[in-house]
Parts: sequence; C-alpha cells; structure tokens
Amino acid sequence: MKIGHISDIHWLDTQGAKFTDFLNKRISGGINLLAGRARIHSTITAQAAIEKIKDLGCTHLIVSGDLTNLALPAEFNSVRIALNRYFIDEKMTIVPGNHDFYTRESEQAKRFETYMYRTPPGNLDFGGDEIWPFVQIVKDVAFIGVNSAQPRPWFVAAGRIGSHQLDLLEKALAHPEVASRTKIVVLHHHLFQILQSPGESLRKLEDASDFIDVCLDGKVNMIVHGHNHDYSIKRLKNIIIAEAGSCSVCKFKSPNRAGKFNVYTISEQRIRIDTWLYDNNKFNLWKSLKPDDIEPIERSRIL
Repeated sequence: MKIGHISDIHWLDTQGAKFTDFLNKRISGGINLLAGRARIHSTITAQAAIEKIKDLGCTHLIVSGDLTNLALPAEFNSVRIALNRYFIDEKMTIVPGNHDFYTRESEQAKRFETYMYRTPPGNLDFGGDEIWPFVQIVKDVAFIGVNSAQPRPWFVAAGRIGSHQLDLLEKALAHPEVASRTKIVVLHHHLFQILQSPGESLRKLEDASDFIDVCLDGKVNMIVHGHNHDYSIKRLKNIIIAEAGSCSVCKFKSPNRAGKFNVYTISEQRIRIDTWLYDNNKFNLWKSLKPDDIEPIERSRIL
C-alpha cells in the first residue's frame, strides 16, 4: 500500500472575510503573513504536491494539520476543493492543527469539522464517544486520527491531547481489528524538540510523554505529524516518527525547510519512506529510507 503524507498547507484565502474577523488573534497572524509567510507558502506548490502524490500511485492521503492559515471559511472551502480533486473523503485521513483552531470563535463554530468531515471520520466503532480519536481501517492498515489542537492565546501554538482522548486512544489500539494491522497514528504536534527555539514551551505538545506511553503500550508502528515545517524521521524503539515538513513552501534556505511530502510504502508491515522535495518548480525524490536506516532516539528525548 502506498500512502502520501502532507502537512502544514497554510492555505490563504480571505474572500468574504470582514474587518471584525481580524479583531482577535488573527491580528498577529496577519502581521506574520505581511512579514513573509504569505510569500513562503504557495497554494500552487501545495496543489503540485497533492497532484504528484496521486501520480505516484498513492491510494491514501494523510493530512496532519494546519490546512489553513487563519481558520477562515474561505480557506477551509478552498483547501477541501483542492484535496477532493485527487482524493475522495474515504481515501483521506485528516486531523486539525493549531491554525485550524486559530480562534475561540472558529472552534465554537466547529468550522474544521464542518468543512473537513462532511461525513463522520473513521469506519470502526470501538466505543468512543467523541470525534477524536477515530479509526479508519483500509486493507491491512489502521489509521488513527488524534486531535492535538485547541485555541490558544496570542503567540502560543502549543498542543494538548487530554486524558479523555488518551484513554480512548488506548481503547482503540486494543481493538482486535486494529491490533492485527499496521497502526499509523496521525496528529499535528511534534513529540521531541527538532528546532532549537527559545519559545519551545509555547509550541510543544504538553502531554507528549503520556501520548508516547500509550503508543508504545499499544504497539503503534508509526506516528506521523507536522507543525515544525522541518524534515525529521526518527525511530523510538519500534515506532517510526515522521515529519516531511510543509508541503506548500516555495522559497527556502535549507533543504530541511523546503516544500516536501512523504510517501510510505507498506509491505508485510515493513515501511519504506520516500521524501520528495520542491525545487526548480517541481517535486523531485530527495531521500529514501528503510526501517534499518532510520536514526534511533532515546525515550528521554520526548518532550
């Protein structure tokens, strides 16, 4: 099975937005866009990534959050249309990022859920009572979607899963239909520090340690995430933890920060990872890794 993984699209579309829509945290987001983000992230590059993934023969697409820039209705609508040009809902696993829950108003309006989940996500009833986590069984793979995003104050992008969702995740991983398959858990926030930032406490996953304990106990094969806009593939015991970066970056100084996506090829529970990088107006194969090639990390590295 071939699976495409994109993240941090940061689709920008202010059509229909009113002045009052920006009298909140979106002011800081607008300043960030004016300072350069709007020139770094390109909808054309994001669309090229999705198209390339389809051309490579991927039958499933993972989107690990930050589909939008400011959680505006036009952004959700536009990015949904772009995704559906190539993949139907049942062939995608999508979770939100902090930009998709950018304001308290966007959370209360359930904007992400309304636009991105036109039918309830997941196809396995494991006894959960909330949207997240959800389980999507596709052939020999179980995709488990987890929400680490929530509205935060200005300049804070930290995430939290919460004890209730972790309890349900533990229950989902123990389900016989999940336990017998390759298990891929999808969330937005990262689990260990990649970028050397003094503001790491403002952007980290606050319960990363509890989350990784559940995944280790549940014999998860792979965790995929976004948030850092940076390439990182590590192995914690038997779990591969992977981030390609932001798929929409069209200008960069370092290849690690370039526009990228991953393709995961799964055969007999062995996972090969191909990373594609955007350069010279197209995506080219950049790196290929087999499990034995992946750098191990210590449990102490988890935030």
